[in-house]
Amino acid sequence: MRTTTRLRQLLGAPGMLIAPGAHDVMTARIVEAEGFQAVYLGGFATSASMLGLPDHSLITMTELLANARNVAAAVTIPILADVDDGGGTPLNVRRTIRLAEQAGLAAVHIEDLVPGKHFVGHRDRLFPKAQAVDKIKAAVDARTDPDFVIIARSDAIGVTSLDDALDRAHAYAEAGADVLFLPYLRPKDTRRVVDALPKPLLNVVLDTPAGELERAGLKIAIYPVQSLFIAYKAVRDMLKELKATGTVADYAQRTPSWEEFNTFIGATEATQLAQKYHIV
Repeated sequence: MRTTTRLRQLLGAPGMLIAPGAHDVMTARIVEAEGFQAVYLGGFATSASMLGLPDHSLITMTELLANARNVAAAVTIPILADVDDGGGTPLNVRRTIRLAEQAGLAAVHIEDLVPGKHFVGHRDRLFPKAQAVDKIKAAVDARTDPDFVIIARSDAIGVTSLDDALDRAHAYAEAGADVLFLPYLRPKDTRRVVDALPKPLLNVVLDTPAGELERAGLKIAIYPVQSLFIAYKAVRDMLKELKATGTVADYAQRTPSWEEFNTFIGATEATQLAQKYHIV
């Protein structure tokens, strides 16, 4: 079954879909190994882990999709990915969608933020609604797989108002978006917004219990940066200890065995195949 079709089935089933974020191929494989039914690839995490750069529209569509292609080759569960504003004009968006399908993604979200964003202490800028609507129309028109999911993201809550976000969300839904994404929505407002929207809602989750959001009607919960932040903290703490003490022996109890990791990464299976094909 195609991952796009599987994602459509999950969206049509009762309950909330949890899609933990992955910042690279290995974390995506861990998400799948732990039994989650979908994985999320965010632009912030990809830019930080792949390029070591902040999420200021510095990563290109080529780089975002290269990471997505690598992840898609390594997991079998549906991948939902961030493609920023889709790459410029509606014609750029058309090409981005075709490339996203070819990369093996099941869904992408396209935002209405003007590139050059998320600078600390400065307000982001939004594309005019009509221009953003044309991008969603272009995305819908471009897909060749009818099950490929188009997610429309509006950052209006953080820039203008919740009312503007709802107005934009309705316009994007009318343009053909399958799912709506409203960052900065307060968890306590989830039920009211879900009831006001014509399409399912996806949103970022930080520390609100999943059950609470599911009861409020949220359809897709993404956890975009948690794996990245935990990896950063763990590696940094280990290196601080190495610098201070000259040893990382104390970390032996907190790391997997060679056998466990080799099994996870596929070395055991590869060795069996090497024996079968007389490589070893």
